Amino acid sequence: MAELSAAIVQWFLWEKVVDVQMHFNDLCLRIRNFAISILGVLLGAAAIAYRFAGHINIFSYKIPTASIFIAISIVVWLAFYLMDRYWYHELLKGAVHHAQKIEESLKATTPEIELANSIREQSHSSLKMNAAKKLNIFYWSILVVQILALLLLSTDIVKVSV
Repeated sequence: MAELSAAIVQWFLWEKVVDVQMHFNDLCLRIRNFAISILGVLLGAAAIAYRFAGHINIFSYKIPTASIFIAISIVVWLAFYLMDRYWYHELLKGAVHHAQKIEESLKATTPEIELANSIREQSHSSLKMNAAKKLNIFYWSILVVQILALLLLSTDIVKVSV
């Protein structure tokens, strides 16, 4: 009876850890969704400013107003990256590792319980890299485009003809 009781407790622990994984995964997706929405707003504002707002003078430098919005979008994008990658992603990884430990202890009685390992293996087989590298590529590729846009605008290489 005590073994059955311990197995039931382990099962409920595993279920709760899976709930925590789902929670952190949902938070990560919401962060990315919000980051993309904010990025769209700031880049839209940059496009409008580029077309209609002209230039401003900062320390005797003539700077396109649109470049200010792009610079802000870079700072915001980096803030979302840091929060996503080094905060919530790490919490999700912790929940996954904990689930793997529980699954390992349940293998003797329930060999089918392999959710954390299955998800991890599937994630690593996709593009032959782990989730952290995919996350870095997602954020850094968009950051490179933002930096290029800022450099092109700030150097007046790109000009709108009216």
